[in-house]
Amino acid sequence: MAPFAETPILSHHTKSPIEVSKEPDLLDGWWTSEYLFALERRAVFSKTWICIAHRSRFTKPGDYISMEIAGLPILIILGKDHIVRAFHNVCRHRAYTVTKKPAGSSLVLGCRYHGWSYDTKGNLVKAPQFDGIQGFKKSENGLFKIQTCTDRGGFIYINLSAGQLLEAPDCQETLELATEHGISAGSKWITGWELSGGFNWKTVGASDRTGIGTSAASAAGNWFIEKMVSMFRRPQLDVAGAKLVKVAPLTTVAMIPKCPLWLMLTTIPISAGQCTVKCDVFSTDATTLNKTDKEVLSSFVASHIHALEQSYEAVKIIRPFQEPLLLPLLKGHLKLERLAGMEIFPGKREEGKSEGFCRAERVCKELDQIAKAGNVLRSTVSGLDW
Repeated sequence: MAPFAETPILSHHTKSPIEVSKEPDLLDGWWTSEYLFALERRAVFSKTWICIAHRSRFTKPGDYISMEIAGLPILIILGKDHIVRAFHNVCRHRAYTVTKKPAGSSLVLGCRYHGWSYDTKGNLVKAPQFDGIQGFKKSENGLFKIQTCTDRGGFIYINLSAGQLLEAPDCQETLELATEHGISAGSKWITGWELSGGFNWKTVGASDRTGIGTSAASAAGNWFIEKMVSMFRRPQLDVAGAKLVKVAPLTTVAMIPKCPLWLMLTTIPISAGQCTVKCDVFSTDATTLNKTDKEVLSSFVASHIHALEQSYEAVKIIRPFQEPLLLPLLKGHLKLERLAGMEIFPGKREEGKSEGFCRAERVCKELDQIAKAGNVLRSTVSGLDW
């Protein structure tokens, strides 16, 4: 299996210079600094592999999910060739969002602004008012691709970096999970929902082997989880004994003991102290959920998020005692920015406009102005009292 479904190579520098000043102490405000969070968006989320979904979330061609990572709207869709691909969820014409819903199914994705439409491979298939314009090529105006890899267990990884990647993601944790618990691309997605939480994304990995955070916070969180979910223990669904496995940097997989059910909890950072947690429930067989099971799982996830909030409250004023393994990555990116004299956004796409595109765009703007003038005239006429 090839490591990447698609690999775009584009520029990753902004044109706005930044001031060169003394390097800040990143450990100050490790949990609360918005400056640090902005750096994490550029240095972590925009250029590392992120386990973002599972193949069984997509059952038929055209099935898609959309979300925002590091401030970038993304779209993940199953193609007609049954390959999962990821794209920037931005129309190439006027940069409007293509899909508005968090999930759906469509073989043709259309932007509502001017009707540009794309197929499941991200190719531009329809561009009203641009057809016939000399020099305009649909093949050069498809959705921007995001590097994507699906491992043998069905776990989907994306990397927002626009540059060439030399290494595939480290899938060891997910492959071990898949082997031990029978997880595969043939698993069944059952349901999903989202919850908001007041915590820093690094709180999730406070004691995992990535070294992000401190072990004390994780210990407190685990105790709280056990305390909160103990009331839900029952023979059919023993969530109190759930095994939590962190897949850095944003995902946690929860295995329910003696049960084919498993959960994928994906933390979407919003700010230094706010996250959204996407919860998806899967089964390794045809198991379905009854009303009680859904209530138990919902309470389990809510308790998990509450535990993270409690951990965050306990550590947010504490400077890490040991250097987190994440720190060199942040310092390295900051050094590159200082050498370049500007902020570097690895996931940012800078597109060039062909002469044909610019010519067609002028025509499109003229038609927009005519349409606006017509709307104003109709509004004026309708307002007259004859």
